[in-house]
Amino acid sequence: MKTIIPERLRKGDTVGIVSPSGNVAKGKHKERTKQFMDGVKRLESWGLKVKYNKAVFAEHWYSGGTREQRIRDFNSIWKDPKVKMVIMSQGGYTANQTLDGIDYGMIRKNPKMFVGFSDGTTLVNAIYAKTGLMTYMGPDLMWTFGKPMDKAVEDNLRRTFFEGKVGEIKPNPDWKHRKDKKMKKPGWKCLRPGKASGTLVGGHVGVVCGNMLAGYFPDTKNKIMILEGTEGVDQTDWYLHAMRLNGSFNGLKGMILGFFDGSKLDGMKNQPSVPDVVLEATKDYKFPILQIAELGHNLPNFAFPIGGRVTIDAKKRFLSVDGRTAR
Repeated sequence: MKTIIPERLRKGDTVGIVSPSGNVAKGKHKERTKQFMDGVKRLESWGLKVKYNKAVFAEHWYSGGTREQRIRDFNSIWKDPKVKMVIMSQGGYTANQTLDGIDYGMIRKNPKMFVGFSDGTTLVNAIYAKTGLMTYMGPDLMWTFGKPMDKAVEDNLRRTFFEGKVGEIKPNPDWKHRKDKKMKKPGWKCLRPGKASGTLVGGHVGVVCGNMLAGYFPDTKNKIMILEGTEGVDQTDWYLHAMRLNGSFNGLKGMILGFFDGSKLDGMKNQPSVPDVVLEATKDYKFPILQIAELGHNLPNFAFPIGGRVTIDAKKRFLSVDGRTAR
Protein backbone atom coordinates (compact mmCIF):
# COMPACT_ATOMS: atom_id res chain seq x y z
CA MET A 1 0.00 0.00 0.00
CA LYS A 2 1.36 3.40 -1.00
CA THR A 3 2.14 5.71 1.92
CA ILE A 4 -0.02 8.83 2.10
CA ILE A 5 1.83 11.83 3.56
CA PRO A 6 -0.55 14.36 5.16
CA GLU A 7 -0.32 18.11 4.67
CA ARG A 8 1.79 20.02 7.16
CA LEU A 9 0.29 22.42 9.69
CA ARG A 10 0.11 26.14 9.07
CA LYS A 11 -0.82 28.96 11.40
CA GLY A 12 -4.58 29.33 11.51
CA ASP A 13 -5.21 25.60 10.98
CA THR A 14 -7.64 23.75 13.25
CA VAL A 15 -6.63 20.82 15.46
CA GLY A 16 -9.36 18.42 16.57
CA ILE A 17 -9.18 16.68 19.97
CA VAL A 18 -10.67 13.21 20.59
CA SER A 19 -10.76 10.80 23.56
CA PRO A 20 -11.04 7.29 22.06
CA SER A 21 -9.17 5.73 25.00
CA GLY A 22 -9.13 6.93 28.64
CA ASN A 23 -11.46 9.59 30.03
CA VAL A 24 -10.31 13.08 30.92
CA ALA A 25 -12.45 13.00 34.09
CA LYS A 26 -13.70 16.56 33.83
CA GLY A 27 -15.13 17.88 37.11
CA LYS A 28 -13.75 15.03 39.23
CA HIS A 29 -10.06 15.65 38.88
CA LYS A 30 -9.49 19.36 38.46
CA GLU A 31 -5.78 18.94 37.80
CA ARG A 32 -6.52 16.71 34.79
CA THR A 33 -9.03 19.19 33.39
CA LYS A 34 -6.45 21.96 33.80
CA GLN A 35 -3.87 19.80 32.05
CA PHE A 36 -6.28 19.34 29.15
CA MET A 37 -6.87 23.08 28.91
CA ASP A 38 -3.14 23.82 29.25
CA GLY A 39 -2.63 21.63 26.19
CA VAL A 40 -5.29 23.55 24.31
CA LYS A 41 -3.67 26.87 25.27
CA ARG A 42 -0.24 25.73 24.05
CA LEU A 43 -1.65 24.72 20.67
CA GLU A 44 -3.38 28.09 20.47
CA SER A 45 -0.11 29.83 21.36
CA TRP A 46 1.38 28.17 18.27
CA GLY A 47 -1.20 29.97 16.14
CA LEU A 48 -3.58 27.03 15.84
CA LYS A 49 -7.31 26.80 16.44
CA VAL A 50 -8.64 23.96 18.58
CA LYS A 51 -11.93 22.10 18.20
CA TYR A 52 -13.46 19.45 20.43
CA ASN A 53 -16.97 18.22 21.10
CA LYS A 54 -18.45 17.69 24.56
CA ALA A 55 -17.92 13.96 23.98
CA VAL A 56 -14.20 14.51 24.60
CA PHE A 57 -15.08 14.70 28.33
CA ALA A 58 -17.47 11.73 28.35
CA GLU A 59 -16.98 8.96 30.93
CA HIS A 60 -17.84 5.29 30.83
CA TRP A 61 -15.96 3.41 33.53
CA TYR A 62 -12.29 4.04 32.66
CA SER A 63 -13.01 5.01 29.04
CA GLY A 64 -13.73 8.33 27.37
CA GLY A 65 -17.38 7.42 26.88
CA THR A 66 -19.05 4.28 25.57
CA ARG A 67 -17.62 2.52 22.54
CA GLU A 68 -20.37 4.04 20.39
CA GLN A 69 -19.75 7.57 21.72
CA ARG A 70 -16.04 7.35 21.07
CA ILE A 71 -16.44 5.98 17.53
CA ARG A 72 -19.05 8.59 16.65
CA ASP A 73 -16.94 11.47 17.97
CA PHE A 74 -13.76 10.22 16.27
CA ASN A 75 -15.41 9.91 12.86
CA SER A 76 -17.23 13.22 13.31
CA ILE A 77 -14.07 15.19 14.11
CA TRP A 78 -12.18 13.57 11.23
CA LYS A 79 -14.94 14.38 8.72
CA ASP A 80 -14.70 18.12 9.47
CA PRO A 81 -12.82 19.60 6.47
CA LYS A 82 -11.49 22.45 8.64
CA VAL A 83 -9.65 20.03 10.93
CA LYS A 84 -6.08 19.46 9.69
CA MET A 85 -4.80 17.39 12.62
CA VAL A 86 -6.56 14.98 14.98
CA ILE A 87 -4.79 14.47 18.30
CA MET A 88 -5.77 12.21 21.19
CA SER A 89 -6.31 13.78 24.59
CA GLN A 90 -4.35 10.93 26.21
CA GLY A 91 -3.91 7.16 26.26
CA GLY A 92 -5.63 4.66 28.54
CA TYR A 93 -6.77 1.09 27.90
CA THR A 94 -9.68 0.71 25.50
CA ALA A 95 -8.85 2.30 22.15
CA ASN A 96 -8.96 -1.20 20.64
CA GLN A 97 -12.75 -1.26 21.19
CA THR A 98 -13.06 1.32 18.41
CA LEU A 99 -10.92 -0.42 15.78
CA ASP A 100 -13.81 -1.99 13.86
CA GLY A 101 -15.88 1.20 14.00
CA ILE A 102 -13.38 3.67 12.54
CA ASP A 103 -14.30 4.77 9.00
CA TYR A 104 -11.03 3.92 7.27
CA GLY A 105 -12.46 4.65 3.82
CA MET A 106 -13.32 8.17 4.92
CA ILE A 107 -9.83 8.60 6.39
CA ARG A 108 -8.21 7.46 3.14
CA LYS A 109 -10.25 10.01 1.18
CA ASN A 110 -9.59 12.77 3.72
CA PRO A 111 -5.99 12.31 4.90
CA LYS A 112 -4.79 14.51 7.74
CA MET A 113 -2.35 14.28 10.63
CA PHE A 114 -3.20 11.89 13.44
CA VAL A 115 -1.24 11.84 16.68
CA GLY A 116 -1.41 9.51 19.71
CA PHE A 117 0.70 7.86 22.37
CA SER A 118 0.60 4.83 24.71
CA ASP A 119 -2.79 3.17 24.09
CA GLY A 120 -3.12 5.71 21.30
CA THR A 121 -0.61 3.69 19.27
CA THR A 122 -3.49 1.24 18.83
CA LEU A 123 -5.06 3.69 16.38
CA VAL A 124 -1.78 5.15 15.11
CA ASN A 125 -0.74 1.76 13.73
CA ALA A 126 -4.23 0.61 12.69
CA ILE A 127 -4.83 3.72 10.58
CA TYR A 128 -1.47 3.32 8.85
CA ALA A 129 -2.11 -0.42 8.32
CA LYS A 130 -5.61 0.06 6.89
CA THR A 131 -5.14 3.25 4.86
CA GLY A 132 -1.43 3.82 4.24
CA LEU A 133 -1.68 7.23 5.95
CA MET A 134 1.48 8.26 7.82
CA THR A 135 0.62 8.84 11.49
CA TYR A 136 2.64 9.95 14.52
CA MET A 137 3.40 8.53 17.95
CA GLY A 138 4.99 10.27 20.93
CA PRO A 139 2.94 13.39 21.74
CA ASP A 140 -0.64 13.69 22.94
CA LEU A 141 -2.60 16.69 24.20
CA MET A 142 -2.42 16.27 27.96
CA TRP A 143 0.96 14.69 28.57
CA THR A 144 2.97 16.57 25.94
CA PHE A 145 1.24 19.85 25.12
CA GLY A 146 -0.31 20.08 28.60
CA LYS A 147 3.05 19.78 30.39
CA PRO A 148 6.18 21.96 30.47
CA MET A 149 8.02 21.43 27.18
CA ASP A 150 11.77 21.24 26.64
CA LYS A 151 13.22 23.29 23.80
CA ALA A 152 14.45 20.14 22.05
CA VAL A 153 10.94 18.66 22.15
CA GLU A 154 9.32 21.83 20.82
CA ASP A 155 11.89 22.03 18.02
CA ASN A 156 11.24 18.40 17.08
CA LEU A 157 7.44 18.84 17.05
CA ARG A 158 7.62 22.02 15.00
CA ARG A 159 9.93 20.37 12.45
CA THR A 160 7.71 17.30 12.25
CA PHE A 161 4.33 19.01 11.96
CA PHE A 162 4.99 22.49 10.52
CA GLU A 163 8.13 22.05 8.42
CA GLY A 164 7.56 18.43 7.43
CA LYS A 165 11.22 17.46 7.55
CA VAL A 166 13.22 16.29 10.56
CA GLY A 167 16.52 14.69 9.56
CA GLU A 168 18.94 13.56 12.27
CA ILE A 169 17.53 13.22 15.78
CA LYS A 170 19.90 13.83 18.66
CA PRO A 171 19.49 13.17 22.40
CA ASN A 172 17.49 15.70 24.40
CA PRO A 173 20.08 17.63 26.48
CA ASP A 174 17.38 18.54 29.03
CA TRP A 175 16.09 14.97 29.49
CA LYS A 176 14.54 14.24 32.88
CA HIS A 177 12.05 11.81 34.35
CA ARG A 178 8.93 13.63 35.51
CA LYS A 179 8.42 11.56 38.65
CA ASP A 180 11.84 10.28 39.65
CA LYS A 181 13.86 13.49 39.96
CA LYS A 182 16.98 11.56 40.95
CA MET A 183 17.02 9.38 37.84
CA LYS A 184 20.13 9.92 35.75
CA LYS A 185 19.89 10.59 32.05
CA PRO A 186 20.12 7.11 30.46
CA GLY A 187 21.63 8.25 27.18
CA TRP A 188 21.63 6.25 23.94
CA LYS A 189 23.04 2.74 23.75
CA CYS A 190 24.01 0.32 21.01
CA LEU A 191 22.50 -3.06 21.88
CA ARG A 192 23.41 -4.74 18.59
CA PRO A 193 25.59 -2.99 16.00
CA GLY A 194 24.61 -2.45 12.42
CA LYS A 195 23.00 0.02 10.05
CA ALA A 196 19.50 -0.18 8.61
CA SER A 197 16.87 1.90 6.85
CA GLY A 198 13.19 1.10 6.69
CA THR A 199 9.64 2.16 7.37
CA LEU A 200 8.85 2.77 11.04
CA VAL A 201 6.12 0.86 12.89
CA GLY A 202 5.53 0.21 16.59
CA GLY A 203 4.40 1.72 19.86
CA HIS A 204 3.73 0.51 23.37
CA VAL A 205 4.91 -3.09 23.41
CA GLY A 206 1.64 -4.42 24.90
CA VAL A 207 -0.45 -2.43 22.43
CA VAL A 208 1.63 -3.77 19.55
CA CYS A 209 0.85 -7.34 20.64
CA GLY A 210 -2.84 -6.48 20.97
CA ASN A 211 -2.96 -4.96 17.49
CA MET A 212 -1.23 -8.00 16.03
CA LEU A 213 -3.78 -10.32 17.63
CA ALA A 214 -6.67 -8.17 16.43
CA GLY A 215 -5.30 -7.98 12.87
CA TYR A 216 -4.75 -4.22 12.89
CA PHE A 217 -0.96 -4.00 12.77
CA PRO A 218 1.18 -3.31 9.69
CA ASP A 219 3.26 -6.04 8.09
CA THR A 220 6.66 -5.98 9.78
CA LYS A 221 8.73 -7.18 6.81
CA ASN A 222 11.44 -4.65 5.87
CA LYS A 223 10.30 -2.41 8.73
CA ILE A 224 12.08 -0.85 11.69
CA MET A 225 10.15 -1.46 14.91
CA ILE A 226 10.10 1.08 17.72
CA LEU A 227 8.94 0.00 21.19
CA GLU A 228 8.41 1.48 24.65
CA GLY A 229 6.53 0.12 27.65
CA THR A 230 5.18 0.46 31.17
CA GLU A 231 5.09 -3.06 32.60
CA GLY A 232 7.64 -5.02 34.61
CA VAL A 233 10.48 -6.60 32.69
CA ASP A 234 8.83 -10.02 33.08
CA GLN A 235 5.69 -8.85 31.27
CA THR A 236 7.77 -7.17 28.59
CA ASP A 237 9.63 -10.48 28.18
CA TRP A 238 6.26 -12.19 27.66
CA TYR A 239 5.25 -9.69 24.95
CA LEU A 240 8.55 -10.02 23.12
CA HIS A 241 8.38 -13.80 22.95
CA ALA A 242 4.77 -13.62 21.78
CA MET A 243 6.03 -11.50 18.89
CA ARG A 244 8.90 -13.93 18.27
CA LEU A 245 6.52 -16.89 18.13
CA ASN A 246 4.20 -14.93 15.85
CA GLY A 247 7.03 -14.41 13.39
CA SER A 248 6.91 -10.64 13.83
CA PHE A 249 10.71 -10.36 13.83
CA ASN A 250 11.05 -12.24 10.54
CA GLY A 251 12.23 -9.79 7.91
CA LEU A 252 12.59 -6.96 10.40
CA LYS A 253 15.43 -4.62 9.41
CA GLY A 254 16.07 -2.96 12.76
CA MET A 255 14.71 -2.06 16.18
CA ILE A 256 14.61 1.10 18.28
CA LEU A 257 13.91 0.82 21.99
CA GLY A 258 12.56 3.77 23.91
CA PHE A 259 12.24 4.14 27.66
CA PHE A 260 10.49 1.32 29.58
CA ASP A 261 9.04 3.06 32.63
CA GLY A 262 8.50 0.93 35.74
CA SER A 263 10.29 -2.12 34.36
CA LYS A 264 12.23 -2.98 37.53
CA LEU A 265 10.69 -5.71 39.69
CA ASP A 266 10.39 -5.20 43.44
CA GLY A 267 12.27 -7.62 45.69
CA MET A 268 14.12 -9.51 42.96
CA LYS A 269 17.90 -9.63 42.95
CA ASN A 270 19.93 -10.12 39.77
CA GLN A 271 16.94 -9.33 37.58
CA PRO A 272 17.40 -8.76 33.84
CA SER A 273 16.98 -5.39 32.19
CA VAL A 274 14.68 -4.76 29.23
CA PRO A 275 17.70 -4.76 26.86
CA ASP A 276 18.67 -8.18 28.29
CA VAL A 277 15.30 -9.74 27.46
CA VAL A 278 15.14 -8.00 24.07
CA LEU A 279 18.51 -9.46 23.10
CA GLU A 280 17.43 -12.89 24.32
CA ALA A 281 14.13 -12.79 22.42
CA THR A 282 15.91 -11.71 19.22
CA LYS A 283 19.07 -13.78 19.54
CA ASP A 284 18.34 -15.66 16.30
CA TYR A 285 18.29 -12.40 14.34
CA LYS A 286 21.05 -10.04 13.26
CA PHE A 287 19.18 -6.75 12.87
CA PRO A 288 20.68 -3.73 14.68
CA ILE A 289 19.10 -2.44 17.89
CA LEU A 290 19.46 1.12 19.15
CA GLN A 291 18.16 2.29 22.52
CA ILE A 292 17.13 5.94 22.92
CA ALA A 293 15.48 7.93 25.73
CA GLU A 294 13.17 10.36 23.90
CA LEU A 295 10.12 8.08 23.80
CA GLY A 296 8.33 6.68 26.83
CA HIS A 297 6.03 7.39 29.75
CA ASN A 298 6.67 10.13 32.32
CA LEU A 299 9.15 11.98 30.16
CA PRO A 300 9.11 14.49 27.30
CA ASN A 301 8.59 12.74 23.96
CA PHE A 302 9.70 13.47 20.44
CA ALA A 303 7.35 12.66 17.55
CA PHE A 304 8.02 9.56 15.45
CA PRO A 305 6.27 9.03 12.10
CA ILE A 306 4.60 5.64 11.76
CA GLY A 307 4.86 4.89 8.06
CA GLY A 308 7.84 7.24 7.74
CA ARG A 309 11.29 6.10 6.69
CA VAL A 310 14.08 6.12 9.26
CA THR A 311 17.76 5.18 9.32
CA ILE A 312 19.71 3.89 12.30
CA ASP A 313 23.38 3.16 12.84
CA ALA A 314 23.38 1.53 16.26
CA LYS A 315 27.15 1.50 16.74
CA LYS A 316 27.37 5.23 16.01
CA ARG A 317 24.16 5.86 18.00
CA PHE A 318 22.71 7.57 14.97
CA LEU A 319 19.02 8.03 14.14
CA SER A 320 17.44 10.05 11.37
CA VAL A 321 13.93 10.54 10.04
CA ASP A 322 14.35 10.49 6.26
CA GLY A 323 12.16 12.16 3.68
CA ARG A 324 9.03 14.17 4.42
CA THR A 325 6.99 13.88 7.61
CA ALA A 326 4.37 16.17 6.04
CA ARG A 327 3.99 17.71 2.61
